[in-house]
Amino acid sequence: MGIRKHFEKKPDEDLKLQDLTLEQERVPELKFDPETEISESDWQKIEDKLEDYRKAKLWEHHDDLAMQMKILVPGKSSEINIDDQIWQEMRSELEDYQKYYNWSGFAKRATEMKTLQPDRFAELEIDDKVWEIMKEYLDTRQHTDELTEFILQALNFKILQPDRFAELNINEQAWQRMKQELEKKRKNDDWWTFAKLAMAMKILQPKKFAELNIGDQAWRKMKHQLEQDRKTNDWHRFVHSATSMKILAANKIEVTDRGLEITMLPPESFKSEKKPRPERRNF
Repeated sequence: MGIRKHFEKKPDEDLKLQDLTLEQERVPELKFDPETEISESDWQKIEDKLEDYRKAKLWEHHDDLAMQMKILVPGKSSEINIDDQIWQEMRSELEDYQKYYNWSGFAKRATEMKTLQPDRFAELEIDDKVWEIMKEYLDTRQHTDELTEFILQALNFKILQPDRFAELNINEQAWQRMKQELEKKRKNDDWWTFAKLAMAMKILQPKKFAELNIGDQAWRKMKHQLEQDRKTNDWHRFVHSATSMKILAANKIEVTDRGLEITMLPPESFKSEKKPRPERRNF
């Protein structure tokens, strides 16, 4: 809150409490409604892309896109259709990641599978031994310059084991480094990655989200990136952009044993574009 003085009065005239105006600082409005932002035509093209991956058995791309689709429009999740055959294909590739100690790929794919089929999460067999190995891998990333990788993997770990997230020891120093990485993306006009990192950081530390200072300009840039992805028919990137923006605009986010639980503002809150007016108080 800021105080603005009215200097229309003579300098020697006493200033009265009534002449103090309290002004609200403008908070950027991050508004995103998937129901209106994603048209039926958009969704059909996204489904076509998913089907292309499925026919080509490109399961790594398929699982990633399917997870983003479910988060973006949960009401259409039945259209993704992860049957038992597809699930077994996913499990086979997950086992290969574990066999070859590819913990980055393992964490990502396991997160996708949990999101898509939370009732079958136990089948992934992430026991204490596997978890400890994964934690050791993440810790090595925290102390390197691969901060983008670290942030996205930390998100995967929180979704996989929300009850054990505190074990990751993401302290204030790590948070400050994450903020610096985000600012690099802002300065480089890399708005696609900026949106992904900001989204991940909001989920990792929701109480510190205001520190990211998203701002109106960054939000407009992200919306522009979304439109570019649509114009170029890059539907995989489009879904990532849209999902990131949905999470950034969300009213509340929880990580539960079923994955992400996202609460959006009611649609009617998007109808008004009125800016806050200065509030005048009479004492």
